[in-house]
Amino acid sequence: MIRSLHPAGRADSRHTAPTHLALAALATLLLALPAAARGPDFDFPAEVAGFARGPRTDYEARAPGLGYSVVYTNGRWKADIYVYDGGVANIPDGPSSPPVTGQLAQAATDIGTAVAQGVYRGSEDHGAVQVPGSAGARLACRGFTIDHPALGPTESLLCLTGLRGRFVKFRLSGPAAKQPPKAEAERFMTGWLGRQ
Repeated sequence: MIRSLHPAGRADSRHTAPTHLALAALATLLLALPAAARGPDFDFPAEVAGFARGPRTDYEARAPGLGYSVVYTNGRWKADIYVYDGGVANIPDGPSSPPVTGQLAQAATDIGTAVAQGVYRGSEDHGAVQVPGSAGARLACRGFTIDHPALGPTESLLCLTGLRGRFVKFRLSGPAAKQPPKAEAERFMTGWLGRQ
């Protein structure tokens, strides 16, 4: 910051006041923006393919490498988008690099651990799932049925890719009894990726 100094070495308030006002205005503007819309390097629009944006959760402050997530819903699916680096440097773009495939395998293991810890009553791993459309070429996906204590059986689609040096993980979940259409999930992921 450029300041003019009085001979006594004190900042001249006539010159610093405008700077302080500008900084305060910038801080107010940033605070006024929804946190979910300010993800670094990524766009989280208010709506994507009929899914409405919900809150953003920051994990990075508590656990470096875990990044943040943003929730979207459409009444049938709940879609969480996680953006993180997991402490991994140089994450290549795309779904097939060893870091991305390793993260997908780790996510499957984490679901099994949640069952063992009683977070879920059970789970069934349906293995690799090929998502149709342009999202299918950009994502590595697995399907699961997870038995939630509060929600009952839930269909879950877990998809991962590398993008701009980060992992981007989609987890879409919906009640198995309602059989949420997978085409909606694909349109959501394609729509979000298309805005990046």
